[in-house]
Amino acid sequence: MKRAGANSRPGGSWRKLRAARVSRARSALFSLPEGDVPANDAARRFWSERTWSEFAAVPAVSQVVLALVREGAPLETLGAYTAIADDEVRHALLSRQLAEQLGGYVDEIPEGLAYAPRSLAAPSEVPVHVWALANGCFSETVSLALIRARAAATRHAVVRAVLNETLKDEAMHVRVAWELAGELLPSLPAAERKDLRGYGAELAQMLRRTFGTQDLPASVQRRERKLRDQTAEAGLGSLSADAENAVIDAALKDIDARLRVLLRGPRRPPLPAAAGRGLG
Repeated sequence: MKRAGANSRPGGSWRKLRAARVSRARSALFSLPEGDVPANDAARRFWSERTWSEFAAVPAVSQVVLALVREGAPLETLGAYTAIADDEVRHALLSRQLAEQLGGYVDEIPEGLAYAPRSLAAPSEVPVHVWALANGCFSETVSLALIRARAAATRHAVVRAVLNETLKDEAMHVRVAWELAGELLPSLPAAERKDLRGYGAELAQMLRRTFGTQDLPASVQRRERKLRDQTAEAGLGSLSADAENAVIDAALKDIDARLRVLLRGPRRPPLPAAAGRGLG
């Protein structure tokens, strides 16, 4: 019979992450800081998109939690991921508030964009290592790189505060994601590790379309590039479209390098010196 998992004990790194998360929660931002925010149509649409993206992360992280429960993960690991889901809700609320201040939140997702929070909430039997790879190693890592670059380029104080708040949380999310990946991926059977390498390439292409503007239909790409360029010019939270695509590509290159190491499989201990001398 499979164990419930509640009595499992994680490594020391999980306890450190949990302690860091508790400390982070004490200073979390739950509403916009005071300050005038200018009306800007491009920026309100950009931050509406940020709201949809953060909202979509909620069911994605929830799928990781459910898969962890199915596979008997320790409570501390579950706690780390339920905290991430809570952060994503807070990020969505902050983004929506900012869109409202910039001129009005747009509730309807335009044609051609792949934000699909409701479809991500459908019941799933996908194993935890697949969800963790997609949501953590890819989405969260690319998100962290983008938000760091956006915060550095943003001139408006209120918008920069929202980005910096999200940045603090995303850094923690990425630590959790790669910690879990380091525990799960190397021990997978060779065939599954090979499949994950192919899946990783698909994820990279998908993120170039959803986080960036690459490989979109021509009319959608023009619209989305203009949105980012105008928001960047106003200093209200975006980079130019070309700059954002460059950040995404660099982050994906780093992800690929890290995953290559994890997907090689468990490291074999070196042969004893005497055995080595006897070979050949």
